Amino acid sequence: MYRVSWMFVGWYIIGLLLMVFFEVPAWLQFANGIFLVLYACCVMEIGRNIYGRWRIVVKKAAIVGLLTFTVEWVGVKTGFPFGAYDYYPTLGFLVAGVPLTIAFAWVGVFLNSLFLSRQDAKWKRAIETGIWIVLLDLILDPVAAERKFWIWYDGGGFFGIPFENFVSWGMIGASLSFIFPLVSIDRKALHWTSRIYQAMVLFFGLLALKSDLDVIFYLALVIVILCEGRVQFERKRQKPFV
Repeated sequence: MYRVSWMFVGWYIIGLLLMVFFEVPAWLQFANGIFLVLYACCVMEIGRNIYGRWRIVVKKAAIVGLLTFTVEWVGVKTGFPFGAYDYYPTLGFLVAGVPLTIAFAWVGVFLNSLFLSRQDAKWKRAIETGIWIVLLDLILDPVAAERKFWIWYDGGGFFGIPFENFVSWGMIGASLSFIFPLVSIDRKALHWTSRIYQAMVLFFGLLALKSDLDVIFYLALVIVILCEGRVQFERKRQKPFV
């Protein structure tokens, strides 16, 4: 069962309609943080169906959240490893300059990318996980900066975002993948994780189009197609699910 995932889908649809066609009023800004929490819980629920037990997923997701929050705190204080940046309170309450919900964002993006990746060998999965994370961040980061989720100070070669940010996202995600054992991902779980990933890319792609970031929108469409190609390739290797 995917009860939490359906909750996320409902929240996603409301958020998509509100943010793309209207604007989120100031009193409803807290919904941004809830969106990230539901995203993480949604992908964790997919993980629960993959691993068979909540305890495994929650324990390892907590490690991911703690480690990535620590890295974000170091990043805000020192500019390493992402570049010089600061968070606005748009994503929720700040702790030492970092929104608590950013840990959930990392868990969601990481697990979503991990479950999209082939599970043949850990080092291969690590590389692919890092790639899917970077692809999502290429869409997410310019839009988030445009909508004042955070601000970059030194600029960079990709819509004002330093390249080391994307390199660091990929390397961190690839490294974290070694915490998780290799596992068989059936077609149903792959179906859910791929659709959630595509939905996130499309969500920020449409927001990019609204903000006149046309290149980001078209890049989002390419990534959605790449993800679909990955799914179709994997489906040919697996038996149909009921």
